[in-house]
Amino acid sequence: MASAGKSRTQWRWSLRVKNREDAKRLLPPLVAKTNAWVDQARAAIASAKLEVGLAPTDEQLAASHKIANQIELDGLEAAEFFAGKYAEEEGRAEVDPDFALSLDLRAAKGRELRRLRVAEEDQELAAQLRTERRVSLLGLFEQYAAMPGRHAKTVAQWRPYIARLVEFIGEDNALTVSHRNLVEWRNHLRDVAKYRGKPLSPKTVNDSYLGAASALFAWAKGDGIIDRNPMLEVSKVSMPKTPQLRNKEFGKEEALTILRATLQPSTDRTGADWKNAKRWCPWLMAYSGARVNEITQLRKQDVQCIEGVHVMRLTPEAGTIKAKQARVVPLHRDLIDQGFLAFVEERPEGPLFYNPALRRSDNEINRQANRLGSKLAQWVRELDIAGVKPNHGWRHLFNTLAVRHGLDHRATMAILGHASGNVNQSYGSVQVDVMARELAKLPPFKTGT
Repeated sequence: MASAGKSRTQWRWSLRVKNREDAKRLLPPLVAKTNAWVDQARAAIASAKLEVGLAPTDEQLAASHKIANQIELDGLEAAEFFAGKYAEEEGRAEVDPDFALSLDLRAAKGRELRRLRVAEEDQELAAQLRTERRVSLLGLFEQYAAMPGRHAKTVAQWRPYIARLVEFIGEDNALTVSHRNLVEWRNHLRDVAKYRGKPLSPKTVNDSYLGAASALFAWAKGDGIIDRNPMLEVSKVSMPKTPQLRNKEFGKEEALTILRATLQPSTDRTGADWKNAKRWCPWLMAYSGARVNEITQLRKQDVQCIEGVHVMRLTPEAGTIKAKQARVVPLHRDLIDQGFLAFVEERPEGPLFYNPALRRSDNEINRQANRLGSKLAQWVRELDIAGVKPNHGWRHLFNTLAVRHGLDHRATMAILGHASGNVNQSYGSVQVDVMARELAKLPPFKTGT
């Protein structure tokens, strides 16, 4: 059978014999006969080509008709022969059950062979179409990035990872990326690739590089842009457990060391924004358990009074919020006593701890609030605080203190922005006055200053 879309280049002869030796004897004359017909057809075509634009001559038409008539005559003879043979076999099958069974088996075998041949041709055609079609992997990522709800920071981080995948494979076609390509890329990232002279950590390989590719291919497959997801069954790099030598929260003295340092007058020539961030951000994290960027991106309008309770509103409108859900967190009385509200009142509209006018780049990865969080982390390390995440340690400490001082668990989860984990407790919300009442159970940090 000719492939789909191609001209037929062969026809079949029935030799009407079952013996191989008889077939060998009858074959040469038929080959010669076929070759003669082909030669006649070629001669007719060549002659016609010499007279482009002219009507065919009588000789050319006669040659063509002769070939067509001969093919039709042979077809009729073959049809008559097979009709007779079919009638003969049917008659025999009526009186010979074994022969009837062999006919059925032969027919079933023929159907299966045709099915397999068609399936093979379909696979070849699909492979050819995949090779000929192109879906740019980089262009596909831009489609993914443009979908509503994509986080700009994540998109900016992932774009170079997809570019490095294309560079590694050597071809920008999502339809030809294979499971083997991705396994080899994973192994390259694990064993060869470096960042600033150091090997990539398993977490970076898994969450960043493989995470970006996995999300992209899963989305493209789900939207019907690609037929298969080559990331399926690409295992992650194994991450050996590191010994945990201490708790994740700050110890009492570590927390007091940081908070005391915030109250010391600055001796360096750093700007006012950095001094303000260093003064207030650790205290705000200590009394709320908020993530560092939720605090560094606070704006003046986010500090409000709701139903007589002074609060800070942590909202995606200001920047990154995990789960993209705003929440209100009461201000601890100690923050108000230290003058935080007066500080906010004196600030201009906009962010409390940085000046957007000084922004050096529109790159979403290097937002000023993010850089400020990194700078706070470095400052804490310089205070000889080690073995604990220098900003996230406040979040763990808040949870620990909440248990120690008997804060309502649901109120604690609401302040931290965590789901309660209990379906029944997901109905309704924790009101701001309830959170304020529970937060008041935390005693102030005594810095001795």
